[in-house]
Amino acid sequence: MNTVLFALLVVSPALSESGPSATERVVQLIRDLKGKVEADGKAEQASFDKYACWCEKTLERKAADISNSKELIAETEILIAKLEGEIASHGAEIAQLTKDIAKNLAGQKDATAMRNKDHEEYAGERSESEQCIGALEAAIGVMTGAGAKKGSFWTPAPMLRSC
Repeated sequence: MNTVLFALLVVSPALSESGPSATERVVQLIRDLKGKVEADGKAEQASFDKYACWCEKTLERKAADISNSKELIAETEILIAKLEGEIASHGAEIAQLTKDIAKNLAGQKDATAMRNKDHEEYAGERSESEQCIGALEAAIGVMTGAGAKKGSFWTPAPMLRSC
């Protein structure tokens, strides 16, 4: 291209006696084309630089996201393992507490049965004691009036139950 340009520049002064000749116009068009190509090249370079910068920033961000995600995955796996252990531990505690509850309920049942039996025995003894106290009160009443009457010393007492 430089050779063609040089040839046009050498030939053009000889031909340009009355206004721009065809070669001068071609040379001017080539110079304009060269300027446009250089401007387009600069614009394309700026666009490429902008895109390359975006790619670098995005690549850095994605690499950081991947690294953070790998760390998060590792931490989450550790947490999952820990929580699974706690679940197993709590499962064992639940099983033991279930056994303890069953023992407690059996103990409550036994204690209730014993308490009911003791209550029945107490109620029987109380009833018998109240009857004996009633008989003693009647006997005291009979004995109190024994010396007051001048008639017969012996009067038959009502039938008392023996204690």
